[in-house]
Amino acid sequence: MLKREYERKKREEQEATAHVFQEFIDTFQNVSTNSKTFIKSGVLYSDKKQIDNVNEVYHPKPLMRHPVAVKNALECATMLKDPKANRNKNEKRISNLELLKEELKQRHSEKDERERLKEQIAMSSPAISYFDGGDPQSTNLFVANLNTSVTESVLMEEFGVFGSLASVKIMWPRGEDKFKNCHTNCGFVAYMSRRDAERALNHMKHRTDMRVGWGKSVDLPPHPIYIPQELLKLYLPPPQSGLPFNAQTNMQVDVNVVDEDLNEILADSVIKVTIPLNKKILTLVNRMVEFVVKEGPLFEAIIMNTEMGNPDFNFLFDNKSPIHVYYRWKLFSILHGESTKHWSMKPFRMFKGGSIWIPPVAPDFTQGMPECLIVKSKNDASKLSDNQCERFIDIIQNLSLKRSAIADAMVFCINHSSAIDDALSIITESLSDMNTKITDKVARMYLLSDVLSNCVRKGIKVNNIHSILDNSIEHLHVYSEQINNEVGKDDFFNKLMRVIRQLDITGMLSEDTIKRAELYFNKNYSTTDGNSSGDEPLDGVKLLKHSLKGSSEEIVLTPAYLKRKQMTMIPKEYFVPSKWDTLDPDEVESQAILSSQLNYLNPSSNEIELKKREEKSKLKRKKDFEIDDSENKKHVTKIRNKHKKSKK
Repeated sequence: MLKREYERKKREEQEATAHVFQEFIDTFQNVSTNSKTFIKSGVLYSDKKQIDNVNEVYHPKPLMRHPVAVKNALECATMLKDPKANRNKNEKRISNLELLKEELKQRHSEKDERERLKEQIAMSSPAISYFDGGDPQSTNLFVANLNTSVTESVLMEEFGVFGSLASVKIMWPRGEDKFKNCHTNCGFVAYMSRRDAERALNHMKHRTDMRVGWGKSVDLPPHPIYIPQELLKLYLPPPQSGLPFNAQTNMQVDVNVVDEDLNEILADSVIKVTIPLNKKILTLVNRMVEFVVKEGPLFEAIIMNTEMGNPDFNFLFDNKSPIHVYYRWKLFSILHGESTKHWSMKPFRMFKGGSIWIPPVAPDFTQGMPECLIVKSKNDASKLSDNQCERFIDIIQNLSLKRSAIADAMVFCINHSSAIDDALSIITESLSDMNTKITDKVARMYLLSDVLSNCVRKGIKVNNIHSILDNSIEHLHVYSEQINNEVGKDDFFNKLMRVIRQLDITGMLSEDTIKRAELYFNKNYSTTDGNSSGDEPLDGVKLLKHSLKGSSEEIVLTPAYLKRKQMTMIPKEYFVPSKWDTLDPDEVESQAILSSQLNYLNPSSNEIELKKREEKSKLKRKKDFEIDDSENKKHVTKIRNKHKKSKK
């Protein structure tokens, strides 16, 4: 499509150029047939001689043109002439169907090209490059396929192990991208040196949760935004020892030590000089050294006298501060002819019988992190670093029953498989906390199960796996005794038994652990709510209420599980019968029919006489009632009459 558009524009430009040249030729080459004539006339009131050629036709002289320029213009106009004019009239015109056919062929070829490029990208190395310019000076790394929960501080912790960082940036979605279903982000991590960037790329390119490659080079700041802890120790002063010039010794120093012993201690001590990281203080100290070297110790005494209360000049009075140590060393170095930017790194004694002074290491982050510090961090790979440990603890504290939250925590453990024992110890310790919620306990147990299952599946070695599970079950048992809500306890037991059965399927639980877990979490299913065989049966009571809650469709009926199930079957006495299934003995006795009462099937003469007597008694009672009714009516009429007379 782009090729056809380009050809169309090119053709239009050629047509416009040809039209301009054609107008040029028509104007200056072809003489118009209908040209107007000009006739000369005389001069009015002229005293000079009359011109002889009056009333003659005026023929202007032709304009002189360069023949070479005219020839070139004609050739150019001929070349740019519309090709349609010279086209053969007998040439067959292309139909619309053929044009559509050609367009479809071109589309198919473009589609095949795109598919081929996609296959090449899919088959390429995971460490693709954002910028393939081949810049050997680039210290910027492009990081793709980042989880949306990863922040810039997390990237600092992950990549800062390999050297000082110049910048860290995540390309957060903006505008319309916010409303799209984006599951990953990308970003850039720039180092202060190329060596650190290469080291980080070699270690991070095999990661499964991110893809790392080279990016475009960026401008480096004068000071890094992140310095590794091991590298920072080289530039920071040692802790205070209480000795002059903050001398460091391996012996324990007593406050009431004798001067002779103190001199022996100082002779064996080491004074480490460090350059102040505060640029303002560093400039002040260097300026002070410059004037003291020029003016002598009298200038130093004058400054100490005039700036006694100024906190910026405290380094002149406190000989134990790191700034004073740097001031003393810098003054000694300049007086011995060393440069302000380059000095000897050889240890020396400034005083006879004094401590050994070690010159400072100038912070040069562009040279990269020393390899010895990287090796030290590799030796501790079986342990999580402080930053990684804090991050994992934060993940566990914010853990919920959502699958995504548990999956993110599990991915963190698998990515740090070299320190899997340390990660499992943190999970086990979190299960021992008795102040957490029930849902948090269940979520952490789910996490423990997922991590162990994936370790077994991927062949990651886990030490003392049985002791980890035993301790976790004991902690959960102690925690369950503190739950007062019966419904919450039942749900808690139900979810724990699911996890235990899943671990049993993978073969990570011993028989003793399984029996102890069922003893802890199955005994409450049949004895809660105080129901027993001796209680009064209530209508609507569910049969095997708690045993039914313990069942699940996720149970795998293995032979070992069926054998344990038979051993832990609920006795029949715990079945609560319904009142509709049994009869009350008193009611049965009251409603029982004796054999003597079965004579109604063959009525005798005595029974007939009894019936007649009952009928006579009924008639007699009816007559008595009628008589009583008539007497009552008479009594009522008498009362009414009396009432009428009283009114009159």
